[in-house]
Amino acid sequence: MKQQFWVGLGLSALVALASCQKEKPPEPAPAPPPPAPAAVAAAKPAPPPEPPKPAAKPLEWDDPPQWKKVPPSSPMRRASYEIPAAKGDKEPGELNVFVLGGDVDSNIQRWVDEFSGMTPKSVVRTDRTVNEMRQAVVEVPKGKFSGGMGDKGASENYGLLGAIVVAPSGAEYFFKLTGPSATVKAARDPFYSMLDGMREQGGTPAAKQPAGKDASKTKDKAAAKSQKSATPATAAAKPAAPAPAPAKP
Repeated sequence: MKQQFWVGLGLSALVALASCQKEKPPEPAPAPPPPAPAAVAAAKPAPPPEPPKPAAKPLEWDDPPQWKKVPPSSPMRRASYEIPAAKGDKEPGELNVFVLGGDVDSNIQRWVDEFSGMTPKSVVRTDRTVNEMRQAVVEVPKGKFSGGMGDKGASENYGLLGAIVVAPSGAEYFFKLTGPSATVKAARDPFYSMLDGMREQGGTPAAKQPAGKDASKTKDKAAAKSQKSATPATAAAKPAAPAPAPAKP
């Protein structure tokens, strides 16, 4: 009887143990492995810094030997010249150089407006190109000039040779020559020779042309000469356009 009791008790324990094992919750699935780190793109090298722009070069020209260079009377003037008086004139002329700005054509007109008593047809207005630089030129052969400095007042029978040269840097060089009419007329060829030699500092002057001569013949001769003398590494400077024929007063 006791043996049956212990056998029954053992069976009950086995049944209870098996039931516990069946009710045991399943173990959680293992966590997935972390994703592999994305490959880091190689950083692009920074572009090299741009080289500094070269400093703007001032313009230079050749002083006409007939003229006398004098100290400027104002800090606004880049250069000043005394123009010798022509025969019969009692006073010399003067040329002053300024570096200013503003609209070129408006400044040319302002110079013309300083004169009165002349016919509009006598005023000569031209545009030239020398060494790739624009030159706006105006001539007033004779009139009453009221644009002088100081208390001089208006001057009768005066003339004007004026030019505004636009440098590659954008700076505008003003060349204003005034004086008695005959003196201004005598200074015309040296004035245009000076404009023909306009260049950046250290540059090469363009081929000079006599004022009022035929442009095509002079240009063809200058081009043929430059092709013979220029080396492959050095291009010849472009010849300047000729000065216009002087207007009759």
